[in-house]
Amino acid sequence: MPPFSMHSDEPTLFDQLHRGALVKEVGDAIAHCEPPQVLGIHGDWGLGKTSLLHQVQHHVTGRCAQYDEAVSEQAGARNEWEAGAYKDTVVGVWFEAWRYQNEPAPIVALLHEIRAQLSVWTKALREGSKLVQVTIRGALLSLESLTAKIGFQASKIEKAGKEWEAEHFASALPANTIRDQLEQAIRQLLSEGETGKPARRLAVLIDDLDRCESDAAYRLLTELKLYLTLPNCVFVIAMNQKVIEDAIARHIPGPSKDSAHAGEERRVRAAAYLQKLCQNIWHLPAVAEPNRVLGEWLDDAALRQRLACVLEAKEPCVPPNPRRIKALANLLRRWAGRLDPNPELAPDIRDKQARMLFLVAYVYQFHPDLFRRWEHRPEVYQELVARCHGRETPIEPLRALNHPGRYEADSSKPDAAYVYKGTAFPDPSDPQVFWAQAVVHALHQAQAVPNDFAPYLRG
Repeated sequence: MPPFSMHSDEPTLFDQLHRGALVKEVGDAIAHCEPPQVLGIHGDWGLGKTSLLHQVQHHVTGRCAQYDEAVSEQAGARNEWEAGAYKDTVVGVWFEAWRYQNEPAPIVALLHEIRAQLSVWTKALREGSKLVQVTIRGALLSLESLTAKIGFQASKIEKAGKEWEAEHFASALPANTIRDQLEQAIRQLLSEGETGKPARRLAVLIDDLDRCESDAAYRLLTELKLYLTLPNCVFVIAMNQKVIEDAIARHIPGPSKDSAHAGEERRVRAAAYLQKLCQNIWHLPAVAEPNRVLGEWLDDAALRQRLACVLEAKEPCVPPNPRRIKALANLLRRWAGRLDPNPELAPDIRDKQARMLFLVAYVYQFHPDLFRRWEHRPEVYQELVARCHGRETPIEPLRALNHPGRYEADSSKPDAAYVYKGTAFPDPSDPQVFWAQAVVHALHQAQAVPNDFAPYLRG
């Protein structure tokens, strides 16, 4: 089989999910809102939060440190939004929260990143007048000093002792004083109020907060509120909202643990806490046409043609999650050689083979417990058909699956036709939803039997 490129889970500047309008909407909010503001981008894992955050940064500032200039230029030419639409008024800083989750005070790591990335941005300004150089150098030193003070307070490192405190500062600065000094330092670094130029603002994009341990996520949120609610700063947090609310719920004061409704009350309090901090949250949509997206990501015209009977079906046969679609595309490309290449095959046989390959790959990728049983006992297929038609089954992994509906035989018709009856509105993030139900039914109609799947059940 010829080599092929696998899709990775790395974020991308290229809009592959047609979210350009959303990118522009978030970018406009960053540029025009009244700071201080904390904005949120919510999405279940695998929906593309990091890519969207990169794209927003690229749209707003025209720069994205994670990509070289060539990639940025290609993205600017291909995507539907303007690259650098607000580069004269917004300076962006990127912060990957999970990389610093083990720090005693995550806010210190964030301030270090702000200082480091603003140092690069101000390099061109330092080539200007002597006065500008002195101002920027002083602001950077001030930011470094304030970071040390916040770090000492927040981490409470006992081994430093009273001698360190006496040497560096006589008494701890109150949070509001530190906040005022941070505002001034950042304003100077942004050269706010330069003659003839609009005031700039700092946009800090925080990614992967939901990958942090709950203690680290909660600490960063509380310290963000304490120190960085500044008139020249906008924060954008990409997160799985439920995960962050669960993290907050473990730490905020709440009812007694003995209360019958303690868990629910804490979740309500956590949601209110997050809402107070972050009052504008965009929710990433699930993929609207997952079958079509899978076809686009197969990178193989011949395989797309063989799988057209699945990819062009009106029913969604694929989880509406970009990460899961990529994984299935990789597997189908890997297994493409298992299809009979004979061009003389009758169309119905070709479609049957394509559906069998797809179904086995689907179960292999998303329901491995079921695949192990199917690999061992081919008659598991019959139980899968029964389950997709709404009947009971003794196989536990099959009983655990959720189906959007069922196919019922219509006894009023002589040919025993089936009628599809939707029974639920499935949660698109639920990994137990079995999206390939229509493929199972089509194979049942094509009179597939357990032994037909032997060429594809090779693990």
